[in-house]
Amino acid sequence: MKLQIEKWAEETKPFKESDSAHEFFEESVRCYKIGAYKSAFIMSYLSFKTTIRNRILDCTYGKELVKSNPRFWENEIIKKLENDDIWESHLNTIVEASCADENSKKDIGILHFTNGEQVKVSYNNWKNIRNDCAHAKRHVTIDSSTVECFWNYLIDNLSKFYVLGGEEYLSRELENLYKFYTYPEIVNPDTVNKIINDVNVICNKNSKYFFQKLFENLKKTARVGGLVNDKNNKFWKDILESSHENVRDGIIELISNDPLDFFNFYNYYPQLLEMSFSLNPKFIVNDLSNWLNEPYYFGYDFKKTFWDIFVEILDRYIVHVNVDKIVTSRTIDLIDSFKPDERKLRILNSNDVLKKYIFEVSSWFFKTDAGSQYDNYGKFQSKESEYVELCLNYLEWDIECIRIINYALVELESSMQSRSNSASRMNGYSFKSRCERILCKNKAKITNVPNIDLDDYSEVLIILNSCKSNEN
Repeated sequence: MKLQIEKWAEETKPFKESDSAHEFFEESVRCYKIGAYKSAFIMSYLSFKTTIRNRILDCTYGKELVKSNPRFWENEIIKKLENDDIWESHLNTIVEASCADENSKKDIGILHFTNGEQVKVSYNNWKNIRNDCAHAKRHVTIDSSTVECFWNYLIDNLSKFYVLGGEEYLSRELENLYKFYTYPEIVNPDTVNKIINDVNVICNKNSKYFFQKLFENLKKTARVGGLVNDKNNKFWKDILESSHENVRDGIIELISNDPLDFFNFYNYYPQLLEMSFSLNPKFIVNDLSNWLNEPYYFGYDFKKTFWDIFVEILDRYIVHVNVDKIVTSRTIDLIDSFKPDERKLRILNSNDVLKKYIFEVSSWFFKTDAGSQYDNYGKFQSKESEYVELCLNYLEWDIECIRIINYALVELESSMQSRSNSASRMNGYSFKSRCERILCKNKAKITNVPNIDLDDYSEVLIILNSCKSNEN
């Protein structure tokens, strides 16, 4: 049966498997299981100290701490910690200096603690117990409870011992991982989970602010709306699917505060919508609906995303959706990026989305008197007419749709008889030509409308009867 400390080590992976600290830790567990508690404690303590030592030696940004001496990091930190004769004593000096008040902290105090005095007391307590064990200065009893207490200390405090403090270290390590994620010879992608485990311990319920700083730094070099891409999506997946609720909630809350981040992440993690809604039930009403009515956000390769999200909220969260707020003249051009499938068309049509785009947003299209066509000439000649045509091609036709188009064609025929201006007549011909294309393309859907007598819609019927077979 595995000990709790073993389960913790497996879940959080605080020790690199190739590292001596990992070997010391495993040896401590073996000693504990056979009742050699003194050895178990000493080996556990050594794994603790070795882990801190290696974190400092492996720190990717240590050279930034030039202090007053440009070679400070190399001479005062690296060389002394690499010296097997003095490294442990020097590490104690570093920890001691790091616990000092900020106003009196020496350069060598490269760690950062929220409560330095508390860290100092606990650290020195275990250091003294270890020294008594190793050097037999006085009789000290080490039993199972001593080892277990130290393991609890290890679980609660190991994540605090990082250069410049846990949050700074973890943020920089994640930045480094993100930057070189596709280069396994430079970084180990699997360490994301280990870092996130420490984020959970250090930041707890404040992880949103940790990720906020991380995002700010990453966005200095990332493309706008492009934090996630095909190459690094697993990096983010490991964070979003973390087993730690505080971590998940923190990053989801942050992503859900920014439309470009939300759309970018949604493209790779559609479950983000449900996660955001679960965290904030007002998300769709207060935020997402406003974003979906702002075309600016969809200029960053997110036009298809508009439809994916719109369909999803119509299907799953309809009571939270104000369709009229989203279906406007500001968003109809996005139909050009719509990738239809049976489910999407069913949901859009069942909620009258396409009808609203056609007959409410684009009511101008069906005004076929000469004056209206003159006023709307710019729209007829622009892509706006193409958007209406696309919507009609995706539409689930009914009698009302056929009636409106037939009426527009009847009005056009009447108007054309009195048009003497050639440009005006060309406007009419252009509209009729587009209607012919639309009706012929949708002939099968129109003729299958239930309970319809097409003889009642003469203009539509004339066009349908003239359709060539390859136009259907």
